[in-house]
Amino acid sequence: MRYLPIIMIMLTPVSGLAIELDGQTEFARLLTINSSISGRVESIRVGVGKRVNAGEVIVKLVDTGLQTRVASASAEIDTLAPLAERMSTELEKARELYARDSLAAVELQNAEQDHAIALAKLQVAEAKLARARFLLSQAEIRSPIDGLVVEVNTFAGQFINTRVENQRLLTIVAADSMLASAALPYEMASPSLLRRRITVRYGERNFRGRVIEVGRQISTGNNSHPAVNLKVEFDLDGSLAAGLPVRITIADE
Repeated sequence: MRYLPIIMIMLTPVSGLAIELDGQTEFARLLTINSSISGRVESIRVGVGKRVNAGEVIVKLVDTGLQTRVASASAEIDTLAPLAERMSTELEKARELYARDSLAAVELQNAEQDHAIALAKLQVAEAKLARARFLLSQAEIRSPIDGLVVEVNTFAGQFINTRVENQRLLTIVAADSMLASAALPYEMASPSLLRRRITVRYGERNFRGRVIEVGRQISTGNNSHPAVNLKVEFDLDGSLAAGLPVRITIADE
């Protein structure tokens, strides 16, 4: 029987050492924006490179039919609400008469039934109005985060069908932070690097952040040297694209 050799790599703490690495930027949070309802695109309020705030309308769908549904449900409530109120008044009178033995039990039951039917119809109409208003609100597609638009995949006049998968409208990335990754020589890898302060330099711009991941899987790094993947997160002042070459300095702590 042949025995395969077991290779053990000891990750030793790194202390008293500042590490310089060449890395590449990545988006920290990348969100694809879809529509929750089917409809035709009326207008697109943003373009690639536009910064958006959370809650800002970024795409507007045609809402004529939805407004009609809201108006119809509201009109139905305007008709049913007075009827339900009248049936409530009639029921109270019937109960008073029945308590004085001036009304037969069957007549009280009829009043209760009429009131229950009127109330049920009103509740159905109110539910229809709530649903119609919700759908109308969905015709305005809003950004879920403060971010930067990096891709627009729709156009005015396009019909959005929610039954079609992966029909994304836009892609937005978080505006406040970004990631960068680099190949870290495996002999420098250690859990002690986690949360260590770093500086990411791109051109004349410097950004502050922390180490968030030290990989365990060994691969080939620079000059075919064994390395693990190191990932950092840094606060973003302005905007950067993904895939940019940066210099990562891990602080001496």
